[in-house]
Amino acid sequence: MKRACDNAVEYVYQYIDSELTGVRKTRISMHLKRCGHCHDAFQFEKDLKAKIAASGKTQPPQELFDQIRALIETERKNRAQDG
Repeated sequence: MKRACDNAVEYVYQYIDSELTGVRKTRISMHLKRCGHCHDAFQFEKDLKAKIAASGKTQPPQELFDQIRALIETERKNRAQDG
């Protein structure tokens, strides 16, 4: 059973995101129905992902954009001088 657990863990995120098809999806689904430990871990990851998504998206601070622009400008100037 250890191998089946390792396989389920390896593909848990693809399973949560419905990125698996065919046999692999069916095998993991069946394993999760039979293995309480893996099912609990799967449910935790699924709930965590949902909470992160629901927490909202925040806009980065304007200072970050200003710093990035300044770095880009500095890099442009350095390349122009070298070029």
